[in-house]
Amino acid sequence: MFMCPHFTVIATAFAVLLIDLFLQERQRWLLGTVTAGGLVLAFLAAVMTPIHGGAMFGGRFEANAVTWWFNIIFILAALVTVIISMDMVNGNAKVRVRGMGARGEYFAVMLFTLTGMMYFAAARDLVTFYVSLELATIPMFALASWRREDAKSGEAGLKYVILAMISSSLMLYGLALIYGLSGTSSLTHLALAKQSPLLWFAVALVLAGAGAKFTVAPFHFWAADVYEGAPTPITAYLSVASKCTGLVFMFQFMFVFFSEWLSNMGFLFASIAAITMTIGNTVAIVQTNIKRFMAFSSISQAGYFLMGFLSPQAPAVPALLYYMLIYLVSNMGVFTAIIWYANETGREDIDEYHGLSRTNPLMALMMMVCLFSLAGIPPLSGFVGKFFLFSIASSAGYHWLVAVAAVNSTISLYYYLRVVRQMYIEPVYPDAQFIPVPKKMVWTEGFLFAAVLLLGIVPTLYEHIHADTVGWFAALPK
Repeated sequence: MFMCPHFTVIATAFAVLLIDLFLQERQRWLLGTVTAGGLVLAFLAAVMTPIHGGAMFGGRFEANAVTWWFNIIFILAALVTVIISMDMVNGNAKVRVRGMGARGEYFAVMLFTLTGMMYFAAARDLVTFYVSLELATIPMFALASWRREDAKSGEAGLKYVILAMISSSLMLYGLALIYGLSGTSSLTHLALAKQSPLLWFAVALVLAGAGAKFTVAPFHFWAADVYEGAPTPITAYLSVASKCTGLVFMFQFMFVFFSEWLSNMGFLFASIAAITMTIGNTVAIVQTNIKRFMAFSSISQAGYFLMGFLSPQAPAVPALLYYMLIYLVSNMGVFTAIIWYANETGREDIDEYHGLSRTNPLMALMMMVCLFSLAGIPPLSGFVGKFFLFSIASSAGYHWLVAVAAVNSTISLYYYLRVVRQMYIEPVYPDAQFIPVPKKMVWTEGFLFAAVLLLGIVPTLYEHIHADTVGWFAALPK
């Protein structure tokens, strides 16, 4: 039963490839619809799956509450990405995107990387752990460089390949050392590894690899170029899926394997968190391209996520999952508006958003609310999510980090207001007129906008996540 969502996604990927062989060019718009339908079925299958399924396949995978919630987040991110990709991939955008290539392969590759992420969340063996991670990562190389005739897209793919391969090599070497020290490939038994200088060296290698995927300083340099060069829907997917994959990695490694010594690494995590959020927020101020702007916003968010690992306490797990869900709806809400505006006008610079509130007041309002949620403005969901993470840092005794995070949140409000200022204060274009919004974009943005509001005003979902994950945390090896 637990594997039903995984098998549904795989079956949808092969169905899209098969259907693509028999469709004429004018009928290929159906591929996006089929993909979205398959993801809806996978989401329903995931919702109906029992939260506590236990170990399977000889302990190589495990179904639990954390895995269940990560599957929900992964599928939602992929579904939103497919919907906002349709106009660009089908050629319906007013501004044509050159070199997008075959549509069936585009959706199938996205589904395969989603499959890897879902298996990665459930992996409990070093072999399945690494293979699932590579299945989640390697297809992203192709997606980042999908625009074959665009030099920036090719550059993005090449840089992503190089950085990802380096991080994977470091990670694999570290995992091999840990296996040699522990004598087992089971993640739940790796805690038996004895402390030694070699173990700490292996942990450093693994954390360096995870840091690159999580866009943590100083392993964040790839993000801005890849975000700018990749097709914008893939940038949106990468900003959420890559972050969530890195979070899964940290869950598996820090909570499952390293929970016994997590409290000893608090100052290291606090320092990296402070550096990461400060770099992300300060560098975002000087960006002119909206995609590079969102890249550094994503880097700063990684710093906030790290605050959840400062204390090996049960509240850290639901706080991180809840903030990941908030980050998903807020970030995707901003990117949905960015993609719609780029599709209709071809504009990607922040200065080119001026006057949007006069031509499209509803889209401008929803984009503004999602930006404010990322900044952590009450009563939006971003404020509630940050409150839980700040509380964890404070309870662990890192009051100085809470102060640094509060200052950084103020800085982030300044650069998010740059976009709002262009939309609401700067004069409109002389020839400006109403920009049509496709219905699927309206419904998608409306759903994300409502989620941003409701998750902040009615944070009942946090209580559900907390209730679901308490047993998972209590069962971890101590």
